Amino acid sequence: MWETKVIEIRDRLKGSFMEVPVEKLNEKPSPDEWSIAQIVLHLAGAEKRFLTLALESAENQSGTCENRADLSVFDDLSRKLKAPIEPTSEFQKKENLILALDESRSFTIRFLESYTEEGLKSRSMNHHRFGDMPIWQVLELLGKHEQRHLVQIEEVKRRIL
Repeated sequence: MWETKVIEIRDRLKGSFMEVPVEKLNEKPSPDEWSIAQIVLHLAGAEKRFLTLALESAENQSGTCENRADLSVFDDLSRKLKAPIEPTSEFQKKENLILALDESRSFTIRFLESYTEEGLKSRSMNHHRFGDMPIWQVLELLGKHEQRHLVQIEEVKRRIL
C-alpha cells in the first residue's frame, strides 16, 4: 500500500511548488519558520536518511521486530516536531529542488527494487525518534512525513503569495 502512496505523494509534492515564483520559494513566512525551499530540502534529506538506514539494516541485520512504530505523531498537525537537521537557508532554484528530490528518491527506488515486504517481514531498523520498527514501515514513515509537510507547504503558500 505505502509503496504506491509514496510515489503519489511525491508527485503531489513536486506539483505543490511548480507554479510558485522562485523568489517566493525562498521566502520565509516568518523568521523562525521554513521557506518552501527549505521544506523541500528537508524532505529530500529525510528521505535519504530514512532509506539509507532501511537499506543498511536490511543488508546487515537479521534480528526480528514484531511491533510496528506508532507514527500517529505525523497525523497531529498542531504538534510541532523539531527536525534533527536544519535545511540550509541559501537561495535555491527550482531545478535544485527537483534534483534534490530526484536524488533522494533513488534510495527509495533501490529499496523497492531490492526488497519485498514479505522478505523483510520480521527484520527491523532503529529510528532516532521511533526506536525499533519493521524495516518495511519506512515507507509509511516516509509517506506520512511528506504528507505532513505538504500541508505545511500549502500553509506557507497561503501566507506568502
